[in-house]
Amino acid sequence: MSKTIMAVGAHTGDAQLTCGMLLAKHAMAGDKVVIVDLTAGERGTPAGYTVESFRAYNTECAERFARHLGGTSIVLNTPDGELYDTKEQELNLATLMRQYHVDAVLYHWKNSLHKDHEAANRITENAIFYASLPTFEHELPPAPIRRFMCAENWEDEAEFVPYYWFDVTDAFPLWKTAIRELWLSEHSTSFKYLRYYEALSIVRGTRIGVDHATCFGTSPTAKRQILESL
Repeated sequence: MSKTIMAVGAHTGDAQLTCGMLLAKHAMAGDKVVIVDLTAGERGTPAGYTVESFRAYNTECAERFARHLGGTSIVLNTPDGELYDTKEQELNLATLMRQYHVDAVLYHWKNSLHKDHEAANRITENAIFYASLPTFEHELPPAPIRRFMCAENWEDEAEFVPYYWFDVTDAFPLWKTAIRELWLSEHSTSFKYLRYYEALSIVRGTRIGVDHATCFGTSPTAKRQILESL
């Protein structure tokens, strides 16, 4: 039975870069993929664009990325740089989780250099609560969310520790084709995004004996195993 995987990013590019390889792996296995960008990342406007035109372009690029994976792209209307953890944001995202009957959620780690990333973490964690709580009054049934984990992002490194490791070797070519649809992957002058995440996948893969791997973290409270004996 197929699953629905939702990845939530603060800006267009965040989820595609950090979760994209795992999303591609699941897409290839027949699972449904939904990518939610809480903002379009439009204020990183390069020369030749206005803020408005770059927002439209980023939204189009996100759609093209999702299309490679046979998935769905949703870009919300919050202005870049103005993402705040409000109940309205949390409930909007929770409604999407219920609407798509989401089984697993990938999202930002709690600590970041970027205020929007930290807000995205809190919004997503509270949205998971509202989306999965059976007694929360809502017109849609609760989402069957069974797993949620935080992506490895170069801006979210503080106290991040890899906990889940995935072999994404077979999915890597699909991701690399798809990620080139995003402007920042190869054209950003401030950070070499594609180079970094490709190299990171090789480093992580080497640690577990494969060509490419991707890692995710979790809350310390979730690191609990119950054993009867050794």
